[in-house]
Amino acid sequence: MKKIVFITCFLFIITSVLSFIIPNKAYACSCIDDSVEENYQDSSVVFTGTLVSKDTEGGNKFQVDKVWKGELQDGYVYSGFFGMCGTEFEKGSKYLVYTYNHDGTEETSLCSDNKLISEASADINKLDQLIETDKGSFFPYVLVLILTITIIIVIWRIKWSRS
Repeated sequence: MKKIVFITCFLFIITSVLSFIIPNKAYACSCIDDSVEENYQDSSVVFTGTLVSKDTEGGNKFQVDKVWKGELQDGYVYSGFFGMCGTEFEKGSKYLVYTYNHDGTEETSLCSDNKLISEASADINKLDQLIETDKGSFFPYVLVLILTITIIIVIWRIKWSRS
């Protein structure tokens, strides 16, 4: 009996030691909590849409409602698989989605900060503000262009009237 207890304890100790000496590989996702502005800048396409269908390869087809940045060709977004840092979208649910372009395919991941619409109102308001700011920042360039063209025309007319 003592021999069985000794062998059991010995095997337990050896197994425990080996599990620390020879660790298994572990994979994990590590995401940085970016602001809406950073997510917008880092993304190729930002949109809201309803998930219409999913395929077995990690592809998702969205019915797009609103786009803040880029253009989503055919509503298709690859999200990978949930176990490999992919995002699990639920069919029929509406989302705010940030994508990046990888080899011509729009992709998203667990770290892209995608959200259900019900949880994304603050982000959507911020995106609307970003778009308004972008539109407002375009005006000075147009004004400078118009003034430059006007000055060139005035100088040209003065030169032609003297000749």
